[in-house]
Amino acid sequence: MCNACRSVSVDSDMGTLFRSAVAVGLVAGLGLAASAQGQRCSHDRLDIDGIAVAATFCVPAGGAAPNVSVTETFTARGKTIGKSTPLALVAGARTSRTIDDVDLTPIGAKRSLHMTLAYREGAIVLEHALALPGAIPLK
Repeated sequence: MCNACRSVSVDSDMGTLFRSAVAVGLVAGLGLAASAQGQRCSHDRLDIDGIAVAATFCVPAGGAAPNVSVTETFTARGKTIGKSTPLALVAGARTSRTIDDVDLTPIGAKRSLHMTLAYREGAIVLEHALALPGAIPLK
């Protein structure tokens, strides 16, 4: 136990509760780090009609196959949409791109998102985004 923890004066039930909470936090943190090791992700925040949409794009770490699968996650108002999109890697190209569309109505935005995703040096990024209808530039 750390010196700072020893200086805390709690009864034995509270001490057990504290140690259990610390242990659970450490295990959860290690689990997140382990799951993140297998993927490279980028994060964007898009404002669509006043709704803040968190967008995450992930690819497997070290993906060098002719195709990689991009995992897309969009979250707003406590709801999440998830999908996968294939991306063909162009041999010899520094950057490979794909275009994808996602309907955002399940998370409360009455639009679709039209995106260009770029894969370079083993990482995926949202390069351009338009809200449809109206072709409203978001990125």
